[in-house]
Amino acid sequence: MSWKEAIPAALSVVSAMGKADAGDAAARVGLQQQAAAQYEAEQLRINAGQSIASAQRAAEEQRRQGMMIQSRAIALAAAGGGSVTDPGLVHLLAGNAGETAYRSAVALYEGEDKARTMRESATAAEYSGAAAAQAGADRQKAAMTLAFGDLIGGGGSKGGDSLYKILNPKKAESNFGNGVIGLME
Repeated sequence: MSWKEAIPAALSVVSAMGKADAGDAAARVGLQQQAAAQYEAEQLRINAGQSIASAQRAAEEQRRQGMMIQSRAIALAAAGGGSVTDPGLVHLLAGNAGETAYRSAVALYEGEDKARTMRESATAAEYSGAAAAQAGADRQKAAMTLAFGDLIGGGGSKGGDSLYKILNPKKAESNFGNGVIGLME
């Protein structure tokens, strides 16, 4: 093989190697994006758990405040000579108990709603990461196919000579005449 023939062949090999490297890089980027999305999803799930814990604490605080109001109302009624069985005081205490239960339930609902949103975001992040990894793998596969095409078809050479044609000039002329690779000798 002369230098004149070797240079186009070398260009095809270098082009193929570059495309293969680009494909590997695309696959790595996809996997890195998937890892970042997985980390984000884990953090969102942790935050969701903390949101629920915070809501439980807020609900407990609402119950504590309600108990303090109940106690103060009873103490004021007793100091004024009233009785816990007085209809007005019973109505006041019942209303306070209902308001306390409502506020406590709202605090729990808000925390659970926030946590649910975070869990849904975590699932979306995982899906996004999986899609990025698959896209990287697809780009890698496409780059490898292009690299293989360069090796066979001479895509990296100026003259367009394939490695097959350069290394087997007589066979290439008879087998590539119609543009289809033949299997005949």
